[in-house]
Amino acid sequence: MKFIIGLGNPGAEHKGTKHNIGLAIVEKLAKDYKIKIKDRRHFSLTGHGKIGGEEVTLILPQTFMNLSGHAVGELISTHSCEVEDLLVVCDDVNLELGKIKLKKQGSPGGHKGLQSIEHILKRDDFARLKVGIATEVHKGDITGYVLSPFKRRLLRNVSHVIALSEEAVVAMITDGMNMAMNKYNKQKAGTS
Repeated sequence: MKFIIGLGNPGAEHKGTKHNIGLAIVEKLAKDYKIKIKDRRHFSLTGHGKIGGEEVTLILPQTFMNLSGHAVGELISTHSCEVEDLLVVCDDVNLELGKIKLKKQGSPGGHKGLQSIEHILKRDDFARLKVGIATEVHKGDITGYVLSPFKRRLLRNVSHVIALSEEAVVAMITDGMNMAMNKYNKQKAGTS
């Protein structure tokens, strides 16, 4: 079974922000594959179903981004879940909007949610899908940028990258990580 975790901040005030794109992608998977995310456990909302014939659990941590590790750590310690079965979906301010990057492991690259997960798990060898949110080069404090919504003129681009990310997650589940990495790490949303 695969555990797909969409990082973001809980609450209506954070809906549609750049930092919540990981959460939006998992919500789209839930909608398209008719998986109800309503069970409260592991500091998260969870839902169980099938994608491409494979058993999956979709997870939306209800901790704030900086505490995402608590939700993931609770999931691992109370569930028969191996780190190899995780895929964490999150935003990446170092990637251009429209680009995505699947990785088997890696550094958090300054992402507080990934830092929290690595801190709690004491390892970095979990898969992640980084979704580009950058529309400009960022230096210094990025808090205001990641916690703000996308400009209206970019919403079509956002919709495209969410769809591309969903395709990549499905490919990873059905065809394996290597194939999905080879196919989707070279693409940009709206191109093929």
